[in-house]
Formats: sequence, structure tokens, C-alpha cells
Amino acid sequence: LFTSISALRSNAPGLVLGNIIGSNIANIGLILGISLLIGNINTNGTVSLSQRICLGVITCIFCGILHFHPQKEIGLFSGSTFLLFIFLYLVLISRNALSTKSKSDRKDHQVSDSKGEAGNLPFSIVMLALATVMLWMGSESLVYGAKNVAEIAGVPEELIGFTLLALGTSLPELSASISLVRKQRTAMLLGNILGSNLFNIALIGGVAGVIGPVGNQSPSPWVDYLSLLLITALFLYWLKGKVLGKTQGVILLLLYLGACIATWVFNT
Repeated sequence: LFTSISALRSNAPGLVLGNIIGSNIANIGLILGISLLIGNINTNGTVSLSQRICLGVITCIFCGILHFHPQKEIGLFSGSTFLLFIFLYLVLISRNALSTKSKSDRKDHQVSDSKGEAGNLPFSIVMLALATVMLWMGSESLVYGAKNVAEIAGVPEELIGFTLLALGTSLPELSASISLVRKQRTAMLLGNILGSNLFNIALIGGVAGVIGPVGNQSPSPWVDYLSLLLITALFLYWLKGKVLGKTQGVILLLLYLGACIATWVFNT
């Protein structure tokens, strides 16, 4: 979000769309791919059908607007619709999580967690504030460098956003995912990837559309849309209960590499 706002303030809207699409592809192809090389992941019962449908629908709508809309851009109306979508998604998923949480689970954590949470609250607030400032500073630096690389190299902003910017904003996801797969918290790992992709499109795309509009000016944007749709469809299919391992990890990494090569070939 910080990166996208910084890009819009720097009059580089192409970086926003490139970052959204590139980050979503990197989250699945690169991050999940590397995670699967470390350990197997059983997807059975990890992500609900409604969440999978939400990601599939919002991805199709996002690509459809950018490809078929007369202006081929995310504007005020579509941006507001995305923001309403993510708000309703958060409300529904929070209600579902609270309703399915057992009373015994709450009792088990109530005593042990209350003192720890109270004792760490001031420190947590300070760390949150510090991290927010660092995120803002990092996003400004990242956008400044990415915009200048695009101008010096003479390539579309979307291309730099798809590769360099997306990789930079996805690195925290990589470190978190490696930690989660080592701790066998695979449900959280998959939920993190799915949730991150939802937020990239609905929240980041929504805010960018409201502030923007933002459009894709690269020569062949359909290549990026097709790559996003294909890798998202494969991800959602595998979430139906398949046990993922090194073979799927290699496939995802090859798909990510192929998407990067394709966008460079068709858009330079």
C-alpha cells in the first residue's frame, strides 16, 4: 500500500499495476514454489471454498476490467467496488473465524495469554509505529529506484513493477513462508498467500483506483493478465486437497520464470 501510494505521488501509475500483478504471481510461483522445495504441504481443509472463490472471482474481474474496459484502467467506480469487496470479505471471514472458534480453545488461552499481551502491549505499539515508519521510508526509496531504472533503461514502468518492485515487496512474504513451512504451519502459509493476493487486488488496486485512475501502458499487457490468471487457477485447483511437494514447487518456479521471460519479451 505504501509503495503504491508513493508510486502515484511520483506520477508512476504503471508501477502500481505492475507491482500488483507481479506480486501476486511471485507470491504463488516464487514464494510457494521455494516453500515446497523445503517441505511438503497438505492443502486438505486449509483454505475454505468461499475464500478460493473470492480470489478467483476478484482476479478475473481485475484482469477483465483492465483488458475489456474502454479506458483499460482502474478508476473511481471500480476502485470503490474493490474496496467494498475487501471490507465485506474481512467482515465475513472474521465472523466465520469467531463463530468456529471453540469455547475450550478460548479458555485455554485466556489465562496464559492475558498477562503476556498486557505486558508486551507498549513494546508492540512502539514496534508497530517503528515498522510503519520504516515501511514508508522503504517504499519511497523502492519507488524512486524503480522509476529511475525504468526511465534509464527505457522500458515500461509496468515491466519494472512486475519484476523488481514486485520482488522487493514480496521478500517479507518469502521469509514468513519459509518460517511457517519449517514450523509445519502450512494452513497459515497458504492463507497468507491467498490473503495477500486478495489484498493486493482489492485493497491496493482499490486505493489506487480511487486516487488514480491507473492504467496499463505496456505494449502487450495481456501477457501479464494471462500469466496471473493461469497461475492463480493452478493455485486454486491445488488447494482442493492435494498434497504438494517438490514436483509442484519446481512447476511453480518454472511458471514464475516463464511469466517473467514472457513479459520481458513481449513488452520491451
